[in-house]
Amino acid sequence: MKKIYHIAESVTLESGGVRTVLENLNNYLNANGKFSSNILANQIEDADPHHHFPSNKFKFWGYSSDLESFLKSNIKPEDLIHLHGVFMHAQYATSKFANKSNMPYVITPHGMLEPWHLKDKQVKKKVYMALLLNSILAKAKIIHAITPFEKENLYKLTKHKNIIEIPNFIKYSDLPKIKAYNPDEEYLLFLSRLHPKKGLDILIESMGKIEDKKIKLKIVGSENSYSDALKKIVQKAGLENRIEFLGGVFGDKKFELFANAKVFVAPSYSEAIGMVNLEAAACKTPVITTFNTGISPEWNTNGGIMINPTLEELTHAINSVTNWSNEERFSRGENLSNFVLNKYSWEKRGYLWNDLYSSL
Repeated sequence: MKKIYHIAESVTLESGGVRTVLENLNNYLNANGKFSSNILANQIEDADPHHHFPSNKFKFWGYSSDLESFLKSNIKPEDLIHLHGVFMHAQYATSKFANKSNMPYVITPHGMLEPWHLKDKQVKKKVYMALLLNSILAKAKIIHAITPFEKENLYKLTKHKNIIEIPNFIKYSDLPKIKAYNPDEEYLLFLSRLHPKKGLDILIESMGKIEDKKIKLKIVGSENSYSDALKKIVQKAGLENRIEFLGGVFGDKKFELFANAKVFVAPSYSEAIGMVNLEAAACKTPVITTFNTGISPEWNTNGGIMINPTLEELTHAINSVTNWSNEERFSRGENLSNFVLNKYSWEKRGYLWNDLYSSL
């Protein structure tokens, strides 16, 4: 049985979708009996069974001498290596080890090389790419893209001839049993890492423009400096009674929030599908998201709503949602859940990962 080592900077709860994607992939591979899968990361949760290699210097880069030692002592030429992320020591050290050992490796940027992201700290990223990352990408056996948009952008960036697209998946059998939609009050839900790319600026502004002045917005995500800035915007707009910040919510309580929302809203400027879109849909909750996520446009004809991330389009979409009857909300949620099951679930499409690793 071949071993697969997944190398990442962080799989903490704060890493958001990356943790969900990577743990789902790891569990799927270990369950199907063809591979023995392991996660190695600088940052993990206390209860995680993964290999932990905390940074011991140059912490801005996540440098870990223990990781380098583990690679040399434990990984064999016949094993498989999959890098997750691009800008940290974990990917650099492992790619260097793989090349020296003449081992093929897969790399998944997880959207970190999308144009929106590359504009953030642009000069530093250009220098890092020129010095280290371009070589790491060029020497990869396979670059994995999550969406068609990302595949196209990665080709423009790297000209790599072996970029394979496999979307993020959700495992329906792992979802907790949630009671049917029966909220105490109607609310819109945003749940994700609080970051400027998520479109919270236009979501908050839209709350002051929509016709329904009673519906609430619940914003779920761990507090950070950006959440402090958002709260000031809410206060300045006089929307404190209609917008609630809940902090981080995890586990079954997260899925209860999904299931009881009138609609889940993810107006991202840049995203690689977004696991929260799939999780909400799996809970039979309709989802407003953007074309920038790379989700199939069929989302629009299967119960969901796709928009461009603009204030005008978002306001129009929310106005439509608030006029839905419960019957329409149920019907749309059911249709979207079935669509995600068939197109974005481990149950239906996990075999694509078996095929990829078997090709190495």
